[in-house]
Amino acid sequence: MVKLASLKEQIEQLIDHPYLREHVPTPVVDEDRLLLALSMVADAPAAPNETDRYIIAMMLVQIALDTHDEVTDGGDDLRTRQLVVLAGDLYSGLYYDVLARSGDIALIRLFAEAIRDINEQKVRLYEKKAERIDALFAAMGTIESALLAKLADRMAVPQWGQFAYHYLLLRRLLSEREAFARTGTSMLFKQMAHIAFPRAKGLTNEQRRYLLRLCDRYIDHCKEALFAAELPPAGLLMLRVTELSGGFSAIAKKTVEEG
Repeated sequence: MVKLASLKEQIEQLIDHPYLREHVPTPVVDEDRLLLALSMVADAPAAPNETDRYIIAMMLVQIALDTHDEVTDGGDDLRTRQLVVLAGDLYSGLYYDVLARSGDIALIRLFAEAIRDINEQKVRLYEKKAERIDALFAAMGTIESALLAKLADRMAVPQWGQFAYHYLLLRRLLSEREAFARTGTSMLFKQMAHIAFPRAKGLTNEQRRYLLRLCDRYIDHCKEALFAAELPPAGLLMLRVTELSGGFSAIAKKTVEEG
């Protein structure tokens, strides 16, 4: 927890800019990604000396990608949209600066491959090129976890890449499901509806329930993969996995039922 807090503070200091702070929201540093990165480094057989630099670089490029995703065609005024683009470019520049200082050419190449894979899968999603539900979920998993998977390859712990894939995909699916149940729409469910019911102009209640069941099936698959993984996750990460998988609510329900 101390290490996580230290890295988070370093990243927050790097991305802090007084002018941007006044005009656009400051990015949130994803503690789950930090926790996954720290766990895989702790499990690596021979981790490089500059692992902190590697983790910070990975988080910066993730923040840059997420920031660019926030740029929309409407809603915000032109100046705000331009500032969001520039903020994403700033975070990308910080990423290149941090990673260039390490001199690790192999990791630079791996992260470049991850960025390419993420952007390719985003194009598939936004242009609705996925023709099967399983391909749609695979694209989502790649977008969420590609950078961590490449970091795991560099640390010679590829099994952690798979763990990160299922963990982050589970988190995203739960978020998309909650949005769909609350508002009747979400980016993922729009794509699912396009594949499952290509001619439908609107969804019936039965079709909505069908899509929810499909999503639940993949949610259960991710949970099973996480608990089946033969890894030594840190106590904090295991606690987070249990929480994300509904373990606490299930325990609470069982306690209430037993009086």
